[in-house]
Amino acid sequence: MNHWIKLAGVAALIAAPEAFAAGHLPPATVSVPSPTFVALPQPNFDVLGAPFRYKAGVTFMSENIWRGISITNHRPGAMAYGEASKGWFYLGGDVLNVTLPTSPAAQLDIYGGVRPVWGPLTLDFGAVYHGRPGNQQQYFLGGAAPVLTFWTPGGMPTTPFDQSFVEIYAKPSWTLNDYLTIGGEFGYNPSWANYNAQALYSGGNATLSLPGTGLSLSGAFGHYFLGMGDPTYGPSYIQPGIKGIQGFKLSSYNTWNIGASYKWNAITLDVRYHDTTLTRQGCFTNVANPAGNFAAAVWGQGYSDWCDARVVGSINMELDSLTMFK
Repeated sequence: MNHWIKLAGVAALIAAPEAFAAGHLPPATVSVPSPTFVALPQPNFDVLGAPFRYKAGVTFMSENIWRGISITNHRPGAMAYGEASKGWFYLGGDVLNVTLPTSPAAQLDIYGGVRPVWGPLTLDFGAVYHGRPGNQQQYFLGGAAPVLTFWTPGGMPTTPFDQSFVEIYAKPSWTLNDYLTIGGEFGYNPSWANYNAQALYSGGNATLSLPGTGLSLSGAFGHYFLGMGDPTYGPSYIQPGIKGIQGFKLSSYNTWNIGASYKWNAITLDVRYHDTTLTRQGCFTNVANPAGNFAAAVWGQGYSDWCDARVVGSINMELDSLTMFK
């Protein structure tokens, strides 16, 4: 609620003190609003009212981390992306390098949805297809000894041949004031990494900005619930009744990150710490790291360090329709 301060006839008092003494106060008043500490949403249902906009950019990073897990095997990563929007609607995509057990050539993401912007409140609902074209091989753990990280007679696959999958998401955010923005992220996967396992991600984030400096601090925390995979990729037990052979349970976990960014014109520098609650054995269950396959073959216990704590640096350059031709 805004409180109003009334300033009455100060100029007239200075110019004519005798009028004040006689009790003739000028009727003119000036109202000044007090500072706003929380910006409130401004609902707007004109779904096509905003102008057509687009943006494109590239990001280079010391390592590509997705929800706490390295998808580049602790190697440098790069991503190119683009997005077009009109009113509430948007469509975009990106391509990035990955190092995964099924050896895809890259990861190609295509996404789209609706993003109403109501003043400081942004509501974002959509879906993304994580495509992994060029999968060449799977890794096997069963069969005759010694078990290797490639096909062996009688072997058992540990990953789907094609790990492409879909996520339905919601990403609301609220810019409370010039300094603080809070948000949430929710994602549902009907078949995570094509294992036929349902998954649900839920988390929150916050950004603290220092206006006029280009500096900001930000962090996020989330929980990724992962269900039970198809027994094709590793049975765990037999459940009596109609369910029969059950697949292995993927490892659910918490993940978080915290970091600092500096933005100068179209360039943003970021340094960020990432971590998870996954053990190396739990991480191996989720990613089937080839190094873990080899360890399981030799010592009977798979492990992966792709979920270990890491510090990642990145540089991003983005141009949009408001600045591209300036």
